[in-house]
Amino acid sequence: MSTMKIGCGTVSFRRYPLIDALKAIRNAGYEYFETQAQGSFCPHVDVKKDDPQKFQKLAQDLGFKGITGLWSTDGALIKVDNCVENVCLCLEWAQAAGIPCVFLGDGPKPPEISDQQAWAIIESRLQPILETAAKTGVKIAIEPHGAFTVTSQGLLKILALGTPETLGVNYDTANVHNATFGQNPWQHKPGFDEVDVLKSVADRVIHCHVKDYSNGKSCTPGTGIVKVAQCLDILKNSGYTGAISLETEGEHDFQQAEQIAKDAFQFLAKWG
Repeated sequence: MSTMKIGCGTVSFRRYPLIDALKAIRNAGYEYFETQAQGSFCPHVDVKKDDPQKFQKLAQDLGFKGITGLWSTDGALIKVDNCVENVCLCLEWAQAAGIPCVFLGDGPKPPEISDQQAWAIIESRLQPILETAAKTGVKIAIEPHGAFTVTSQGLLKILALGTPETLGVNYDTANVHNATFGQNPWQHKPGFDEVDVLKSVADRVIHCHVKDYSNGKSCTPGTGIVKVAQCLDILKNSGYTGAISLETEGEHDFQQAEQIAKDAFQFLAKWG
């Protein structure tokens, strides 16, 4: 059976300084973490200003074994015109920081364009990004995070645009569930759930966001409405050895976020 890396995203503490987030995550028992370069939403990394090697050293000095991923600046393929430029910068920054993958999604589809037009945009923007991924050795991890990627069909179609050497999936347990039940602002026809979608792409998963919801808010995994345990079992049985990383929306105060991180670590240890 595989051994997975138990991680935590700094986004759970996105309203607080990075150093405070990292100390809380390490104190909760985590040896791995991921972070984001998403401007005002989660400003923990600025790839245009921050020194990636200093960032890596900070992680090492705090006792972390590794940084599992980076959510890209402007990482929405359909919506953001300068997506290519900024994702490529993130790939180069991640290479220098020793981060193995960069996350992005397709993003919402504007109502004024057709599905065919949206896919043309995805393909044209993804190709130069994958070329940079090949040069840097940092993989792109597509997350279910937009108009098409919350379905098996959409994820498989995007994965067909690249190879396993440069393109994989950052599976998010809650995003698929929420889209299915109309709780995300993404166009999606019901008929898929988080377990079925994961089964279809399990062999291409290179990172996993473990996220759960209760009463409309993110919560400790295993206490909400998402089929988290079933998803983790699928990964375990498939031989997956990547990160299973706690993610919330960062809507909690610091003490609540600390408690969720501690409780989640105990939960995730069953699969780590």
